[in-house]
Amino acid sequence: MAKIISQYTFADYGEIEIMGDLERFQLAMEGMNDEALMQRLESKRGNGRNDYPVRAMWNLIIAMKIFGHDTVESFRRELSRNSQLRKICGLEDFASKRHIVPPARVFTRFLKMLSEEQSAIDELFEELVVRLGDELPNFGENTAGDGKYLDSHAKRQPKESNPNAGNRAENDAKWGIKEYHYSDASGNPQVKKEYHFGFKAHIICDVKTELPVAYNVLTANNDEKKAMIGLLENMQETMRNKICYLSLDRGYDSTEMIQTAKSYGIKPIVDIRNCWKDGEETRQYKEYGHNL
Repeated sequence: MAKIISQYTFADYGEIEIMGDLERFQLAMEGMNDEALMQRLESKRGNGRNDYPVRAMWNLIIAMKIFGHDTVESFRRELSRNSQLRKICGLEDFASKRHIVPPARVFTRFLKMLSEEQSAIDELFEELVVRLGDELPNFGENTAGDGKYLDSHAKRQPKESNPNAGNRAENDAKWGIKEYHYSDASGNPQVKKEYHFGFKAHIICDVKTELPVAYNVLTANNDEKKAMIGLLENMQETMRNKICYLSLDRGYDSTEMIQTAKSYGIKPIVDIRNCWKDGEETRQYKEYGHNL
């Protein structure tokens, strides 16, 4: 029987979503040029024990995200019952070791080692963005930016640092406040506050494909306007020069934000905050009006 090779439409998520997790995982791994990162990690491991090779552990971390697992233990249960996934990731079922699935401590050590290679991971991400720009001529021209809270599993930061707690304590997360301004039934201004303990991802993405162009993860108490300005300032010059429009919500309405975007030739489309004061003769009509 002749083999039919399907040709996927680039950036058509309808075709990607109907694929199985294993197929999507293989596509992700084939699209990353991660050899330099693997060599750095292997060099750091040196001649130590190699029950669970660096390349297999890297594959497992990528697979954990693609398969939608939020915790290592949840993913380990998936690995225990999915022999095909273990094989694709590089785990040998008949290897002479006690545990076929890496124990949680192995994931912890590998993630710690991976966190020390942030610059190499950033280079890998930037290379993928440039490749997308080469494949898609309009990629990155029309962008949007926003932030999303990443709540910590811990409820609060410990009052005193415990040097014996290791990675079990949350020493990096901070409190952040999200404010929602609205009017009640009587027309009186009201403010609703949400409190988040953890971090916040700040992202600029391409509007058409919804793929990221730049990102940063900071503690939850960082000012989102300054974080977005930092993304523009530290973005690859090649990609930044491609941006024509940057859409932002009213939380980013500031003179510094708008001037920074314009200084790079970017047209900011920012929803205007309603900063009305008593005694003003003119006011914005309803919710219309944008800064360009």
